[in-house]
Amino acid sequence: MFAHRFVVSVLFASALFVAGCSYLNTAGEQALYTLWQAGAPRQRVYKHLLRRDTFFVFGRLEHEPAAARGRLAVVALHDELETNEVVDVNWFSRDDSYYGMNLPEGDYRLVVACDRDGDGRVDQSEAIGGRRLRVDLTAAPDRVLGDCDIDLRRRVELGATRFTATAPAIAVPPSRESLFYPRGSIRSLDEPLFAPRMATLGMYRPAEFLERAPMMFYALEEDIGYKIPVVFVHGIGGSPRDFAAILERLDRTRYRPWFFYYPSGQDLSQVAAMFHRLFLSGRVIPLDRMPLVVVAHSMGGVVVREAMNLSTGSAKENHVDCLITIASPLAGHPGARFAKRAPVVIPSWRDLDPESAFIRQLHRRPLPDGTNYHLFYADGESPAAEPSERTDGVVPVSAQLDPAACREAVEQVGFAASHTGVLRDAAVIARIEALLSEVKSPFPDDHLRELRRGGYAIETDADLTPMEAYLIREIGHYMDALVSGRLQPCDPYQVDFIAACRGERPAKLPAETAWRKLERRLPLRGRN
Repeated sequence: MFAHRFVVSVLFASALFVAGCSYLNTAGEQALYTLWQAGAPRQRVYKHLLRRDTFFVFGRLEHEPAAARGRLAVVALHDELETNEVVDVNWFSRDDSYYGMNLPEGDYRLVVACDRDGDGRVDQSEAIGGRRLRVDLTAAPDRVLGDCDIDLRRRVELGATRFTATAPAIAVPPSRESLFYPRGSIRSLDEPLFAPRMATLGMYRPAEFLERAPMMFYALEEDIGYKIPVVFVHGIGGSPRDFAAILERLDRTRYRPWFFYYPSGQDLSQVAAMFHRLFLSGRVIPLDRMPLVVVAHSMGGVVVREAMNLSTGSAKENHVDCLITIASPLAGHPGARFAKRAPVVIPSWRDLDPESAFIRQLHRRPLPDGTNYHLFYADGESPAAEPSERTDGVVPVSAQLDPAACREAVEQVGFAASHTGVLRDAAVIARIEALLSEVKSPFPDDHLRELRRGGYAIETDADLTPMEAYLIREIGHYMDALVSGRLQPCDPYQVDFIAACRGERPAKLPAETAWRKLERRLPLRGRN
């Protein structure tokens, strides 16, 4: 009976109301994992225990040998509890891309293997490189360990390595591969990866969620560098699908939507550290002068606000010009107080307790200079109620209007909408559109007009690399305008580009070689 009362009391996000059975199933599974660990402990079981800490580990795979033809995998091996224990595997399709893993503390051998025969699995005979890695709090106090690059040119002694790793049958192929993003990052909202079942998995079984969606970064299209990035961050039990109505109205000629798709049951400090590393640090996604917009719903707003605390003010960090939180429990959620008495404690519920250290310290640092913060709250379920009783059906209005958050917001706007309905509300979407229009691109207007013209239809062949073909198709007119002098260069890189295209120095960079090849193939373009 206690477990039932707990579920009824603590389900403070709308998705949880249909997921009570998932919680009870999770409680049973956690008990089973505990028994397994007592009898025959394993790292791969350990990482599924919600009461144990794990680490987000990621890095780049560099310098794939020309002989490696086939799907690639990074396999994390651990020897302390079982020799050559496979703790995690990340599959991808090209080098110079990121891999991601979720690992308990320990010493690991990360082995890169190539599925040359295409049978959907790899073993030690297909290993092409790797590295050793120590994962602990000394290396990563915030439990996010980045820059764990693997250089395949380096010979590393990995010992007597034996393993077999099979690609998961549930893996969903990406809409298409990217030249810039990690494998599988380009998706459409209707794919199973963003279905409610996966979102619920992220809440109750974060380790299993991360085995299927390890990178936490997703996009709807290939990267287009002149568009302003807008990062959407869902709440507990949510997914990128939650923002479908907003995305329908988003001007895709000006903005590129990105998503932070994270396991919403995970410890929020760790999730926030990962958000900071991916989107704010400038180390993974360097934006230079390009501003960033963040739109966060429900618990996503809490995650982003904590991530902003980690900003240092470094010139290399990305700048959030506009931050919008929508129906976020910035003062915590009173229902989360029950988490400490639950049979199984979901880490994010524990953090949302208004009395937790996480919530008490959420506004310990001011927002970075130049960040315009807009606080949207919803009270559609109880507009006539007493102020202390107003709610959007999930989060009390008093929790959304945390005094510290209100003081740093440039505006507080209320909407007569429910907790999830607020993301479909026409007034909310119109206000978001208006705020986005105020965010200025670093490109002058005449440059943006040429950039939006696109380029030339051209096929990739042996003489044209995928990157060159991409540049010709996406910004061919813009390159022409620079070289012809119709546009004046904006920075030293464009000055060098023009010099190379005019033959004043050798063409070396992809944009330079792309334009030279375009000139040979279509010498009369646009000149009639």
